[in-house]
Amino acid sequence: MKTTLLILALSLPSVTLVFAQNSNLEPAAKDSSVVVVDDIQFETEQFHIDSATNTATATLLLTSLKENPRELKINIYGTQLVDDDRNAYYFSTMALGRVLMRFEDKQNYLHYLLQPDAPVKLVVTAENISSTAAFIQVVKIVFEDSTESGRFLDAYLSN
Repeated sequence: MKTTLLILALSLPSVTLVFAQNSNLEPAAKDSSVVVVDDIQFETEQFHIDSATNTATATLLLTSLKENPRELKINIYGTQLVDDDRNAYYFSTMALGRVLMRFEDKQNYLHYLLQPDAPVKLVVTAENISSTAAFIQVVKIVFEDSTESGRFLDAYLSN
């Protein structure tokens, strides 16, 4: 009995540590209409599906919460729109501020200098959306970590 209590008492701090570490990761993985990841606030402005042209558009606002300007490097092929049937779509055009990327440009990254506390509009458009799609459920934005080059983070936004 004493041995069992001793084992439980010794294992409790490590179990608590594992749960505490996982709970720190959980908020970044959840989807919401406003998400803060790596000092960037992602805010959903509008999701729209045009059934006449089978085109989906997601409009987001991105705001840097850092005191200094920072380069934002978005992995455009990792960024996707997901409809209510869980179909994922690559973008056809992506506009961040005055920078426009088209799928046929075959660029891997969109670079943009975010100014502190200055919201910038990100508009992601996808063509050939399923005719059964009623709405965009989630937008996944993949971007480079500001502290570790080559490490990419995900932000999931819903309406």
